[in-house]
Amino acid sequence: MSENDLPVGEEYWENNRMDIIRDSSIVWTKKRFEIVPGIWTPLPGGGRTLRRFEKGEAIPEDSTLDKTAWDHEHCMLCWQAISEHPSYQQEGYTDGKLWLCVDCYNKHIAGRSEK
Repeated sequence: MSENDLPVGEEYWENNRMDIIRDSSIVWTKKRFEIVPGIWTPLPGGGRTLRRFEKGEAIPEDSTLDKTAWDHEHCMLCWQAISEHPSYQQEGYTDGKLWLCVDCYNKHIAGRSEK
């Protein structure tokens, strides 16, 4: 791939975002977002943090499973919300972990093998 063939990102992007669009080994699949469980874990000194629950994972003793906590994802490129909620984009492209909105996928990923 020559310098002229490299994908062009947005001016505000950090390097990890460029890595996402340059990595042709990532398999993106269009999918409708579905709410999944999350685990709330208390933080020292107060507050709590949320992370996605992975199937088969043991829930730490001081944590709480919330079956509807993980109610959206964000596009890794433009940060648009992808959610079941009717006011958000409900479909996107995912590799099973990362998500891209339809617009960013079409702009930065689709057709790149033709370049």
